[in-house]
Amino acid sequence: MLSEQNIALYAFQKFGDTALQAAFCCLGNRADAEDVAQEVFFALHRKPREFNDDEHLKAYILRAVINRCNNLRKSLWRKLRTSLEDVRESELAEKTDSLEDIIAMIKALPPPYNVVVYLHDCEGYTIREIAEMLGKKENTIGAQLRRGHEKLRMEIRESGVLS
Repeated sequence: MLSEQNIALYAFQKFGDTALQAAFCCLGNRADAEDVAQEVFFALHRKPREFNDDEHLKAYILRAVINRCNNLRKSLWRKLRTSLEDVRESELAEKTDSLEDIIAMIKALPPPYNVVVYLHDCEGYTIREIAEMLGKKENTIGAQLRRGHEKLRMEIRESGVLS
Protein backbone atom coordinates (compact mmCIF):
# COMPACT_ATOMS: atom_id res chain seq x y z
CA MET A 1 0.00 0.00 0.00
CA LEU A 2 1.11 3.62 -0.39
CA SER A 3 2.50 5.90 2.24
CA GLU A 4 0.07 8.01 4.23
CA GLN A 5 1.17 11.13 2.30
CA ASN A 6 -0.07 9.78 -1.03
CA ILE A 7 -3.15 7.91 0.17
CA ALA A 8 -5.67 10.64 -0.73
CA LEU A 9 -4.39 10.97 -4.29
CA TYR A 10 -4.29 7.20 -4.74
CA ALA A 11 -7.81 6.87 -3.30
CA PHE A 12 -9.12 9.60 -5.58
CA GLN A 13 -7.59 8.04 -8.68
CA LYS A 14 -8.83 4.56 -7.77
CA PHE A 15 -12.25 5.30 -6.23
CA GLY A 16 -13.15 8.86 -7.28
CA ASP A 17 -15.85 7.76 -9.72
CA THR A 18 -17.26 5.27 -7.22
CA ALA A 19 -17.50 7.95 -4.53
CA LEU A 20 -19.21 10.37 -6.93
CA GLN A 21 -21.72 7.73 -8.07
CA ALA A 22 -22.54 6.77 -4.48
CA ALA A 23 -23.03 10.41 -3.51
CA PHE A 24 -25.21 11.05 -6.56
CA CYS A 25 -27.27 7.97 -5.76
CA CYS A 26 -27.85 9.23 -2.22
CA LEU A 27 -28.47 12.90 -3.06
CA GLY A 28 -29.81 12.98 -6.62
CA ASN A 29 -27.97 16.20 -7.37
CA ARG A 30 -24.66 16.26 -9.22
CA ALA A 31 -23.33 19.48 -7.67
CA ASP A 32 -23.97 18.28 -4.12
CA ALA A 33 -22.57 14.84 -4.98
CA GLU A 34 -19.36 16.42 -6.31
CA ASP A 35 -19.05 18.52 -3.13
CA VAL A 36 -19.50 15.49 -0.88
CA ALA A 37 -17.00 13.36 -2.80
CA GLN A 38 -14.48 16.20 -2.79
CA GLU A 39 -14.91 16.68 0.97
CA VAL A 40 -14.24 12.99 1.62
CA PHE A 41 -10.96 12.98 -0.30
CA PHE A 42 -9.90 16.33 1.15
CA ALA A 43 -10.54 15.01 4.68
CA LEU A 44 -8.39 11.97 3.88
CA HIS A 45 -5.67 14.31 2.60
CA ARG A 46 -5.81 16.46 5.76
CA LYS A 47 -5.80 13.46 8.06
CA PRO A 48 -4.14 10.51 6.29
CA ARG A 49 -4.40 7.00 7.67
CA GLU A 50 -3.36 3.50 6.77
CA PHE A 51 -5.59 0.84 5.24
CA ASN A 52 -5.18 -2.92 5.08
CA ASP A 53 -5.91 -3.14 1.35
CA ASP A 54 -7.91 -1.53 -1.46
CA GLU A 55 -11.20 -3.06 -0.28
CA HIS A 56 -10.70 -1.55 3.18
CA LEU A 57 -9.97 1.83 1.57
CA LYS A 58 -13.02 1.58 -0.71
CA ALA A 59 -15.29 0.65 2.21
CA TYR A 60 -13.93 3.59 4.22
CA ILE A 61 -14.58 6.01 1.34
CA LEU A 62 -18.11 4.72 0.71
CA ARG A 63 -18.94 4.91 4.44
CA ALA A 64 -17.60 8.48 4.59
CA VAL A 65 -19.60 9.45 1.49
CA ILE A 66 -22.81 7.97 2.90
CA ASN A 67 -22.31 9.70 6.25
CA ARG A 68 -21.72 13.08 4.61
CA CYS A 69 -24.75 12.58 2.34
CA ASN A 70 -26.91 11.79 5.36
CA ASN A 71 -25.65 14.92 7.13
CA LEU A 72 -26.32 17.07 4.07
CA ARG A 73 -29.82 15.64 3.65
CA LYS A 74 -30.61 16.45 7.27
CA SER A 75 -29.57 20.07 6.99
CA LEU A 76 -32.34 22.62 6.94
CA TRP A 77 -30.70 24.50 4.08
CA ARG A 78 -30.92 21.42 1.86
CA LYS A 79 -34.62 20.91 2.68
CA LEU A 80 -35.54 24.49 1.84
CA ARG A 81 -33.79 25.01 -1.47
CA THR A 82 -34.80 23.94 -4.96
CA SER A 83 -32.03 23.32 -7.45
CA LEU A 84 -32.27 24.16 -11.12
CA GLU A 85 -30.15 21.10 -11.80
CA ASP A 86 -32.82 18.91 -10.16
CA VAL A 87 -35.45 20.39 -12.50
CA ARG A 88 -33.23 19.83 -15.54
CA GLU A 89 -32.48 16.26 -14.47
CA SER A 90 -36.15 15.42 -14.09
CA GLU A 91 -36.87 16.82 -17.57
CA LEU A 92 -33.97 14.86 -19.09
CA ALA A 93 -34.91 11.62 -17.32
CA GLU A 94 -37.57 10.95 -19.95
CA LYS A 95 -34.89 10.85 -22.67
CA THR A 96 -32.50 8.37 -21.05
CA ASP A 97 -32.14 4.66 -21.66
CA SER A 98 -33.40 1.91 -19.34
CA LEU A 99 -30.23 1.50 -17.28
CA GLU A 100 -30.07 5.20 -16.46
CA ASP A 101 -33.76 5.13 -15.60
CA ILE A 102 -33.24 2.24 -13.19
CA ILE A 103 -30.27 3.96 -11.54
CA ALA A 104 -32.43 7.06 -11.15
CA MET A 105 -35.15 4.90 -9.58
CA ILE A 106 -32.61 3.44 -7.14
CA LYS A 107 -31.51 6.92 -6.14
CA ALA A 108 -35.15 7.96 -5.71
CA LEU A 109 -35.85 5.16 -3.24
CA PRO A 110 -36.31 6.46 0.29
CA PRO A 111 -33.39 6.14 2.70
CA PRO A 112 -32.04 3.69 3.76
CA TYR A 113 -33.24 1.55 0.85
CA ASN A 114 -31.44 3.64 -1.79
CA VAL A 115 -28.06 3.19 -0.07
CA VAL A 116 -28.48 -0.53 0.58
CA VAL A 117 -29.74 -1.32 -2.95
CA TYR A 118 -26.98 0.81 -4.49
CA LEU A 119 -24.21 -0.84 -2.48
CA HIS A 120 -25.56 -4.33 -3.21
CA ASP A 121 -26.64 -4.03 -6.84
CA CYS A 122 -24.28 -1.40 -8.25
CA GLU A 123 -21.14 -1.93 -6.15
CA GLY A 124 -21.51 -5.68 -5.61
CA TYR A 125 -21.19 -5.76 -1.81
CA THR A 126 -22.70 -8.66 0.12
CA ILE A 127 -25.26 -8.18 2.86
CA ARG A 128 -22.58 -8.98 5.45
CA GLU A 129 -20.21 -6.36 4.03
CA ILE A 130 -22.95 -3.72 3.89
CA ALA A 131 -23.94 -4.50 7.48
CA GLU A 132 -20.34 -4.03 8.61
CA MET A 133 -20.02 -0.78 6.63
CA LEU A 134 -23.23 0.69 8.01
CA GLY A 135 -22.84 -0.72 11.52
CA LYS A 136 -26.14 -2.61 11.39
CA LYS A 137 -27.22 -6.23 11.75
CA GLU A 138 -27.24 -8.48 8.69
CA ASN A 139 -30.95 -9.21 9.20
CA THR A 140 -31.71 -5.49 9.12
CA ILE A 141 -29.76 -4.98 5.90
CA GLY A 142 -31.37 -8.07 4.34
CA ALA A 143 -34.83 -6.74 5.18
CA GLN A 144 -33.97 -3.28 3.84
CA LEU A 145 -32.60 -4.81 0.65
CA ARG A 146 -35.70 -6.94 0.18
CA ARG A 147 -38.03 -3.98 0.77
CA GLY A 148 -35.94 -1.77 -1.48
CA HIS A 149 -36.10 -4.35 -4.27
CA GLU A 150 -39.88 -4.62 -3.83
CA LYS A 151 -40.26 -0.84 -4.11
CA LEU A 152 -37.94 -0.79 -7.12
CA ARG A 153 -39.90 -3.58 -8.86
CA MET A 154 -43.14 -1.64 -8.33
CA GLU A 155 -41.56 1.51 -9.78
CA ILE A 156 -40.23 -0.39 -12.81
CA ARG A 157 -43.63 -1.98 -13.46
CA GLU A 158 -45.47 1.34 -13.12
CA SER A 159 -43.06 3.22 -15.37
CA GLY A 160 -42.82 0.52 -18.00
CA VAL A 161 -39.04 1.00 -18.26
CA LEU A 162 -38.34 -2.61 -19.18
CA SER A 163 -41.35 -3.26 -21.35
